[in-house]
Amino acid sequence: SSQTYSQGIELACQKEREFVKHSVECTWNLAEAQQKLGSLALHNSESRDQESAQAKTEAAELRWREEEWRRKEEALNQRERQNLWNTDPVSKEVFNKSFINQKRKEIEDEDVSEPLMQKHEQKIRHFGMLSRWDDSQRFLSDHPYLVCEETSRYLMLWCFHLEAEQKRALMEQVAHQAVVMQFIIEIARSCNVDPRGCFRLFFQKAKVREGYFEAFKNELEAFKMRVRIWSQSHGFQTMLLHDVSVNPGLVGELIKLSIFHLLQNTGDLQGPINTDVCSLNSVIQRDEEESKMMDTV
Repeated sequence: SSQTYSQGIELACQKEREFVKHSVECTWNLAEAQQKLGSLALHNSESRDQESAQAKTEAAELRWREEEWRRKEEALNQRERQNLWNTDPVSKEVFNKSFINQKRKEIEDEDVSEPLMQKHEQKIRHFGMLSRWDDSQRFLSDHPYLVCEETSRYLMLWCFHLEAEQKRALMEQVAHQAVVMQFIIEIARSCNVDPRGCFRLFFQKAKVREGYFEAFKNELEAFKMRVRIWSQSHGFQTMLLHDVSVNPGLVGELIKLSIFHLLQNTGDLQGPINTDVCSLNSVIQRDEEESKMMDTV
């Protein structure tokens, strides 16, 4: 049913965002520690021995944390993904209290009658289709208000949406940008600064320093794999088979409607979505244009 699908995708996205948050933080900090250690190795003075020893300790601890997250990732892939669709009142209550439904200052600063995702949806989708570092940095320089949690959440939801429709190439493209945004947010959080003021730092390091790019690439591949595993879960496939047997055209409509149902009911997005503006027909039309956008970006 539509309610079951909505609950499943809500839980999937919540779990994924929580995991990505910690995983990105760990991999990026490890890259920082390794870069610092490499820099210290260039100096042989005894005065740097203590600092070098501390850097080695930090790097070792971060490697352990990364390995721990990878073990958790494997466990998540084997167990939790198969149970996403067995939602109950308790899991729904936990989701409703989670960070994805908490009101944020960024939205409070916006006009409540025109939430960020409705007001700038086309710009967010355009960013999701960019493939070059320079283009992404330039676009965020022109639209810095898009550097926020809401954009990250929208892009991740879009990935689930595209994978469910078996649009693998588009999913992988949007996944790249979703992970870019999440890295920027986590860098800002670790530095205790506004994300809008540090996105250039991410692009600078990702483009120039190999360790940072490797951290990004590894996280991107892990994220895409988890999205694919989610779409192949037993509960999800069972639901699709059930609905297709009734109406072959229902699946695509259900996916589109569930995405907007989720966006409409998150605490960050106050007020009902205008059905004339966010109608199913407009969503279908945009999806048909996505493949064309891939050729022009």
